[in-house]
Amino acid sequence: MNRFLLLPLFAVGALAGAETAPYREPFAQSFPNRKEQHLQIKAYADTLLKAQAERSLNSVEPDFSSPAAYERSVEPYRERLKAAYGTPPPGAKEGRVSKFEKVGEDALCTIYRAWVEVVDGVEAYGIYLVPKNLKAGAKAPLLIAQHGGGGNPEAVVDLDTRVNYHAFGREAVKRGYIVWAPALAMRSSYSGDPAIPGANREQLDEKLRLAGTSIIGLELYKIIESTRTLMRTRPEIDAERVGMTGLSWGGFFTMYATALSPFIKVAAPSGYFRDYAQLMARANADDAKPADREGFGGIGHFQAIALICPRPCLVQIGEQDGTLNPMAGARVEAERAAQFYRKLGVADRFQFNAHPGGHEFDNQVILDFFDRHL
Repeated sequence: MNRFLLLPLFAVGALAGAETAPYREPFAQSFPNRKEQHLQIKAYADTLLKAQAERSLNSVEPDFSSPAAYERSVEPYRERLKAAYGTPPPGAKEGRVSKFEKVGEDALCTIYRAWVEVVDGVEAYGIYLVPKNLKAGAKAPLLIAQHGGGGNPEAVVDLDTRVNYHAFGREAVKRGYIVWAPALAMRSSYSGDPAIPGANREQLDEKLRLAGTSIIGLELYKIIESTRTLMRTRPEIDAERVGMTGLSWGGFFTMYATALSPFIKVAAPSGYFRDYAQLMARANADDAKPADREGFGGIGHFQAIALICPRPCLVQIGEQDGTLNPMAGARVEAERAAQFYRKLGVADRFQFNAHPGGHEFDNQVILDFFDRHL
């Protein structure tokens, strides 16, 4: 006899109810699955970073057979760097000087403000100094002087006093250089700037990233294209003799703008140089996260210098600048950068300068370097 036929009718109904009731479980029960997803991605990221830290210039050795061969071989990495920061930004165009006005003059120079449109509705702004002793019809070399974080171009050219620049713009025109000091979109803390609602640097970067670029990508293009425009339109500039320097954030932009721009013949980044491998190791050890500007796309500081090579480059750090730029790490990174110059047979074109001060320019060392190579 089939024993299931002996089940009471109420028991059959209970079985049917058990099969159709919704399955439920507490959220905490599925936490191991979510944890596994996070740990898989962490392991993947750690693997990528460890491999990246071991590579030199993203795994492909440059061609050291000649300077020309070297420059051809690193061109793909310039394209990678551009893509990493989203530059040129959407809508980029050839620059056009939209306004150029005289601010004043003194015994050293004539001072101008310039606005150069580089994207529809977006202008590069800066201060432009012309040495007073430059004769009519003569040409002079150009120095791009980039201010640092929380700064402004007026500070780096000494329209008002900011001690750590040591009046760099005025010191440069004394030596016969034209100076172009472009602005970055930064609230100048020591100038007492009020907040600009909805347009602080972080908010601008978030919006630009959604649009396929970044604040750094846009500003790199502003620096590069405004300089190209001035070279093309200002007859007093010797376009074959262009250099760039900057302090702190300005040192960062000096490295990467020069890496992307072969027309910049000499670079002198100051107050911004860190051990890339240490930064990667700390990220791998979950000790700290890199700032969004650091090693973006796998191209860190020594790789940026490799993209400047064989052009002359001076890296300057203050011995007392340990909080922002630990000296031991800066020396390690400088040695990595120097290897590219040595392998190419142009070791004398790279210089690491540790001056006795803090987070500041040593103007004489920088200007002597430009005098020697421009």
